[in-house]
Amino acid sequence: MIRFDFDPTVAPFGLSIRLETLALSGVILMVLVLIALRAGRPPVTDVAAAAVLRDTARDTAVESHGARAAGGRLRRDELILIAFGVIPGAVVGGRLSYILIHLDYYNANPGALVDPSQGGLGLALAVALGILSGLAVARLLDAPIERWLHLAGVPVLLGLGFGKLTLLLGGVGQGRYSNSSLATSYVGSGPWGSLNPDFPALPSQAIEGILVLLVAAGVMLVPLLLRLRLRRWRRVARPGWSPRREWSMLNGSTGFATVIALWIVARFVAAFTWRDAHVLGPLNAEQIVLLVFLVAVVVSPSLPADVRKVRAHWSAWRAARAAAAKAGRGPVGSIGG
Repeated sequence: MIRFDFDPTVAPFGLSIRLETLALSGVILMVLVLIALRAGRPPVTDVAAAAVLRDTARDTAVESHGARAAGGRLRRDELILIAFGVIPGAVVGGRLSYILIHLDYYNANPGALVDPSQGGLGLALAVALGILSGLAVARLLDAPIERWLHLAGVPVLLGLGFGKLTLLLGGVGQGRYSNSSLATSYVGSGPWGSLNPDFPALPSQAIEGILVLLVAAGVMLVPLLLRLRLRRWRRVARPGWSPRREWSMLNGSTGFATVIALWIVARFVAAFTWRDAHVLGPLNAEQIVLLVFLVAVVVSPSLPADVRKVRAHWSAWRAARAAAAKAGRGPVGSIGG
């Protein structure tokens, strides 16, 4: 097995800071920088129209929402505000997720529900409610949400993958006890973040991090491989690239939903290595939460279109009803009438 023997804390300026906290802060900074760098580039589609819109907005000294939504450069100060907006939802969701995973304990100790010094945070609902609170802030800012979601997909996936790997520095997230050659144990004085850290166990945190990073690599590489073409040049097959395009499954809110759905699947698979008790067949509480989350994510891209259809249908029915009443034919009996 793999043994870790090091001090998980450092003390700069006399302050004790855990290594995984520093590493996780670096991962969050990396995610924000990647999104900010991508925000400086115009989208691939309709670049000429985007340039015209940008020039028009610059000439009038007013950057309209339509220009930004169609292809103008995004305002990076919005990114900071949206990132701060993610925090309250992530904290509340993380606490709710942790409570659901350890529901038996909190049923017996209800006073510990609001005690921040007891327990911790779960990840599934932290991601779910963090996304919702971030979207709420973006809506308040009248930001082009579709474009921000498109830019955030891959960086968020990288952040979730590297974030799990940072837990190795604190011994957090050790899985089931195992005699496998890949099992890890922490033999230093710690303090470590798992129960019985010196017992060899499956490194669930590393397994999940690697799975998520493999998903991220696939999301980045598959569009490139789909562009690869073999062209005949005289008698030789020469590799080449087809024109770059945006794939519908990886674009806008649908692309972000695809990325989050793939992350859920990776975490669901890694959760089979956890120590948590089974609550429904072979599934633990976190896996059940992930299944519910997955259903919500799969449905979410179609919700705006469905809502627009319902509103349009309702408006048409009300207009037909008003026209019929004005013509003296009486009320319309049904939406179809």
